[in-house]
Amino acid sequence: MEQLESWAGRGRVRRATETDVAAWRLPQSEKAALIFSGVPLLDDLVEEVSFRAAPTMYRLAFESNDGPAHTTWEYGAVPETGEIRLWPADGRGDSSFVNSSISQWLCSLHMVGSCFAESSAFDRWDESAEAEEQALAELADLLRRIEIIDPAAIADGDHERQFWPGVLDRWLF
Repeated sequence: MEQLESWAGRGRVRRATETDVAAWRLPQSEKAALIFSGVPLLDDLVEEVSFRAAPTMYRLAFESNDGPAHTTWEYGAVPETGEIRLWPADGRGDSSFVNSSISQWLCSLHMVGSCFAESSAFDRWDESAEAEEQALAELADLLRRIEIIDPAAIADGDHERQFWPGVLDRWLF
């Protein structure tokens, strides 16, 4: 928890209670990750955390941008497996794969959040070609680290079909 709060900020990590996830059909280790580690708020990725059951998923968090309501997305865990998918919050459209499990999603969020908190390259990427190259190299390294913990999250690296390559590709722009 301390490590998450070091980059997310005090009070910006939301933990589930045992009651929140008691009836969820998930491996105990996945429930424990939500209870003991928690979900960090991360600008432009996780705006709000909510632990609620829905018919097809366990709702975990929301992501939105400044656009209209149809651009609000909901992170949810698939019952039994804990696979993380992103659903349009309005219920229209298909879900997309994010991570293979809750634990891998939380680890990916932690890696992304700590990378952006610790790097100076992302704040100045557009100041010079050298700064841009450094930022792009750090993003490529971050993708490699996510791939190590969850190869399916990166798959073929297609920015249109894979969540993490797409998110990190657009982050600077």
